Amino acid sequence: MSAKTADGAEEQANFNRVAGLNEAAKELVARSYQVNLLALDAMVQSKRGGSSLRGFDEVSSQMRRWSRDLHVELERLAALSRRVVGEVSTASKDAHLLRLLQRAADSSSNPVATQAFAARRAIQLDHEQGLARLWREVSDVLGDLDQLGMMAVVLSRSAMIEAASGAAEQRAQLGYVSQEFYRNSETVVNVLKTALKEQRQGQ
Repeated sequence: MSAKTADGAEEQANFNRVAGLNEAAKELVARSYQVNLLALDAMVQSKRGGSSLRGFDEVSSQMRRWSRDLHVELERLAALSRRVVGEVSTASKDAHLLRLLQRAADSSSNPVATQAFAARRAIQLDHEQGLARLWREVSDVLGDLDQLGMMAVVLSRSAMIEAASGAAEQRAQLGYVSQEFYRNSETVVNVLKTALKEQRQGQ
């Protein structure tokens, strides 16, 4: 494989990783909005239940906090994705210029061409290291998101337990809220598992 082909393949692989991240983020944003609405509904239902549903009221408050925390982490992920796209584009331009300089240096004994190639190669290496650092940050954020996903599963189970303590007319509604929260949290966990797997494969 030529250097040009290898650089192009690496660039495409990086863009594919970013595209995968963006798709995962869209799904997670949608899920966080749904959970926030579920939490609001749960808080209204628990308030109607009075003191008998204090536990569910606390769980629904935690659901809302979880939704906000998820949004914060997703904003971090989106910012990192934008930076990765910028670095990948810069690396592509650097690689093209470097190939031109290398050909000039190889076909000439001019020390200026050789020095220019060496200087540009140093810049390219610096960009490659910066991109590697960004990908490590992406992995860290995905790890934090994964922890949030697992927390949501635990909260959803707590919500199911608390929902069962409500009055008969409330149990159906609160049970639905709890089941939907569980379904959304399971989806979040699965989306993150896929995203983490793709990132590790791309390293």
